[in-house]
Amino acid sequence: MKKIDCLLGRVVLIFVFIIITFHTNVRGEVSASSNNNFSITSNNTINSSGWNLNYSASENGFKITLLENKGEKVFTVRSKFFEIAYVLNKNGFGARMIKGGQAEVPAQILNQILNEDALKQQKIISDASINDETALNLIASYLPDLININYKHLVR
Repeated sequence: MKKIDCLLGRVVLIFVFIIITFHTNVRGEVSASSNNNFSITSNNTINSSGWNLNYSASENGFKITLLENKGEKVFTVRSKFFEIAYVLNKNGFGARMIKGGQAEVPAQILNQILNEDALKQQKIISDASINDETALNLIASYLPDLININYKHLVR
């Protein structure tokens, strides 16, 4: 009986690995999650890593850039009227406001669009043991919650 359980466990692990492998294609694009409501495509340049995030029901897209410094990864998510940073460091992965000097969207606009309660809830989304693809999928999944209901058209 133990051999059957062990074999079944290995089969499940292999199946999960295959599913995860098929979610990322060869060109480095991250495909949509199982609900297919968003797509993330690579937009890498020589000097930086970047992606385009688009939601299926929206004409508006987001640009995601990655900066790494001293063991910390900062995924900056921007659109015309919205910006937020998702930080991956030793404390975990979560959302943060973009620091003053790096902000491009005026605070008056961002304060209207940003859902502060959701931002507090997203302070830590995951532990620090995630890769870039997982981080991008988490960003795409959690980002709509950061936008107040009156501005949901930005992601719909």
